[in-house]
Amino acid sequence: MEKLITAFQRFATYEAKGNSPLYKYWCEHIITNELLLQLMKHIPLTQPKPNLFFASVQYLAMQKETPLKHVFDHPFKVDFAESFQLLIQFCTQYEDELIHLFQTKLVQTNEVQRASYLYPIFSEIAQKVNKPLTLIEIGTSAGLLLNLDGYRYEINQSPSISYGDENSYLTLYAQNLGKPLPLFKKPSIKHRIGIDLNIIDLKDEEQYLWLKSLIWPELIHRKENLEKARTIHAYYPKLLYTGDFRKILPSIFEEQDLKDSQVIIFHTHVANQFTVQLKEKLLTTLKQLSNLHSIYHIYNNLYDSDLHVDFIEQEMMLSMKTLKNTDGHGNFFYWS
Repeated sequence: MEKLITAFQRFATYEAKGNSPLYKYWCEHIITNELLLQLMKHIPLTQPKPNLFFASVQYLAMQKETPLKHVFDHPFKVDFAESFQLLIQFCTQYEDELIHLFQTKLVQTNEVQRASYLYPIFSEIAQKVNKPLTLIEIGTSAGLLLNLDGYRYEINQSPSISYGDENSYLTLYAQNLGKPLPLFKKPSIKHRIGIDLNIIDLKDEEQYLWLKSLIWPELIHRKENLEKARTIHAYYPKLLYTGDFRKILPSIFEEQDLKDSQVIIFHTHVANQFTVQLKEKLLTTLKQLSNLHSIYHIYNNLYDSDLHVDFIEQEMMLSMKTLKNTDGHGNFFYWS
């Protein structure tokens, strides 16, 4: 129980604060509510408990005609104390359905805003190697970050710049607090490949609603971005594999024509759900595969929260770039 309480305290302090006043208030009161704490014991140890709990509640509430649905529909017009009582009532009434969601759903956000710092990284690599890219994402969810060349970017720096697809439905806004970004040529992408234990099919309304429910109520712009990215998604063919990366990655290197392209394997805010052994296995697998083809590995949450860019060839790994203190939702980054 102590770990559960700590998880909600940390979520309130480091994640919800400044982003979701509703979830922050709920967290601060959940930690003293025995009924809700007992309910959340049904959440698997492998899943971030606050994220899965809130997403499950929002997902279910949006499908029920209850007062809690009104809270999610109008998050800026909420009496917090009253909303918490509605939360307790809702969880009591729909306990069995929530437990089913805890045991069948996964926290796998597909935050398209993270493309704002991935796009310049990929572009810089493409410019350096002068080759098309093969993108392989671990923990791809629906695969929206594999379409990052289909978005337009407005980067607030001195001087401000824009890049990407000028005709895109979706414009992503971010702030660069580091060294000024240069203008990069749009990269050519040969393969778009995603791996996930549970691929989300955006054509399935139920699965799309789950992805939307992982976004906090007040962050309406993120839900709008998701809707636009969903439209763009249909225009970019890709290969999405369901399963364990330990088996799928070697098969990709065996089956796909990677010649004349630069392989980039990336994952953001995924490795925090890996055990120490799984993290070690990932690095071992990448080193082994680098005997077949050189790899750029872009990641966070393996050692720390910084975004790392490593180059691996013939099992030798070289650190190329580190973006420190990058915002988890991609709103700002420090270019280096």
